[in-house]
Amino acid sequence: MKKIKSIIFTYSIILLFVLCGCNSKNLGDKLTIFEGDRLEDRVIVYCTGYSFGSCKAGIYVVPTYEKHYDEKGNYAEYVETAKSNKKWIIAKTIQINDNKENYWIISKDFSLENVDCNKVSCDSIIQSHVTGALNYQEFTAKTKELGINLKFEK
Repeated sequence: MKKIKSIIFTYSIILLFVLCGCNSKNLGDKLTIFEGDRLEDRVIVYCTGYSFGSCKAGIYVVPTYEKHYDEKGNYAEYVETAKSNKKWIIAKTIQINDNKENYWIISKDFSLENVDCNKVSCDSIIQSHVTGALNYQEFTAKTKELGINLKFEK
């Protein structure tokens, strides 16, 4: 079942970004922000497919596929902003219905280079390196604890 879900997620990402002609912003280590025609399209993915040097397909990282859309298929949460360095990504997402801000920390200390995602849950590997959703106070404390010197622009 997990294998089927992973395949569906990957193909839905491909379809979404082929249809909307999306751009991408490289955050390093195959992690990318997909940016579509709408603000609500923005998600961070682990790139699994490239075309003309740009990421065109990937596995949802933040928000997850289940959080990006609600049960009716409408946008539910999207990435407002993200920053990265060699080791970390910090991100802020917005939940659309209540305009709630969530904060995320993604460690880049993993690779799926030699992993067969048809045999292993790559989504689980990725999510084990994601901390969140956090409120602003929790996020600030955790970034300080981990020595992360990234800040969002105001």
